[in-house]
Amino acid sequence: MVVGVDEAGRGPLAGSVVSCALYIKERIDLPLKDSKSLSPYEREKFYEYFKDKTEFAIGIATSQEIDEYNILNATFLSFERAIESLVKKYPYLKEAVFIIDGNSFKTELPINYKCMEKADTKVKEVAYASIVAKLFRDYLMKIADSIFPYWGFGKHKGYPTKEHYNCIETYSLSPLHRRSFLTSFPKQDE
Repeated sequence: MVVGVDEAGRGPLAGSVVSCALYIKERIDLPLKDSKSLSPYEREKFYEYFKDKTEFAIGIATSQEIDEYNILNATFLSFERAIESLVKKYPYLKEAVFIIDGNSFKTELPINYKCMEKADTKVKEVAYASIVAKLFRDYLMKIADSIFPYWGFGKHKGYPTKEHYNCIETYSLSPLHRRSFLTSFPKQDE
């Protein structure tokens, strides 16, 4: 048994980092595609096809946790939350090998895991976890857009675009902004 674990949202200036732990329980006849290689429409179509053939759980680390612990440790926290939630719902999966997308992970969870760089392009479970994480994070940013409309979160999803920097200059920071990121990332031109 293999469970794939991946995240969405490490690079934005605002919003949570969202992780997904996913197990494939039935054969899925889709090509191996990670979330970055698919359009938003294609991600939705893939998800609709595989959602009933998988078991998955989401884990979130907030922008405040990112500022407190740093993005790497907050990502590990979101991984742990996704894994714990999945194993709580499906206890038999505690015996799975958890494939973590990336080159490092540290946890006190009693699981068997393996880190793999670019696992989202090599392992279906990780690729589909990346799709679920991205869809869920994008959904959260659409909700954020309705609560904080001045910052345009529905469009740029919190990523460091020129438009986003202009919104920050005009309206200052929202409660969703990662304060620690705004001194670390140079402005990016589009």
